[in-house]
Amino acid sequence: MAVEGYAELPEAMWYKRLSIEYSLVQEHEPNFSPVDGDLTHYEGVIIGSGLYESGYFRVEIFIPRSFPFHPPDVVWHTRIWHPNFSDEVPARVCESIIKDHWSPSLHVITVIEALRSLLNDPNPDDPLNAVAAMELKMRPDIFEARVREYIARFATPEQAFYDGRRRWRLVSHG
Repeated sequence: MAVEGYAELPEAMWYKRLSIEYSLVQEHEPNFSPVDGDLTHYEGVIIGSGLYESGYFRVEIFIPRSFPFHPPDVVWHTRIWHPNFSDEVPARVCESIIKDHWSPSLHVITVIEALRSLLNDPNPDDPLNAVAAMELKMRPDIFEARVREYIARFATPEQAFYDGRRRWRLVSHG
């Protein structure tokens, strides 16, 4: 759970923690990298599987100065039809690890993995998008068709890997 109030690591420990986060991201999440060398700002792509296979979802992660006592901020840039993401850009994300269950022992890669897991395993019982949740429960055929439509319209590799400023190299996550 996130620590109440505001706390910061001493400066030397803060930079050491940022260095550890960078090393972990480089090792485990090759589709994410710092923006302009800023170790408090990562950008990358999560590749979907299951229902979201062939979808490429662009994500930004901002590490606040109060990290690791407070979780990173996540910006989900790709429009998505999913019960646990709002149907807007940027989407709000319903993920307990970045809200209620954050712990200073967790890392940026934990957040990325939690997002990947949530993407590929929707939970219609805790929705941000009530219509998507209802479709998933009551009319999975309509839900799946809408997921496919959203992927074709909004989650192509071209849209995810090129944002006008930079290009990423695609690395399979497996």
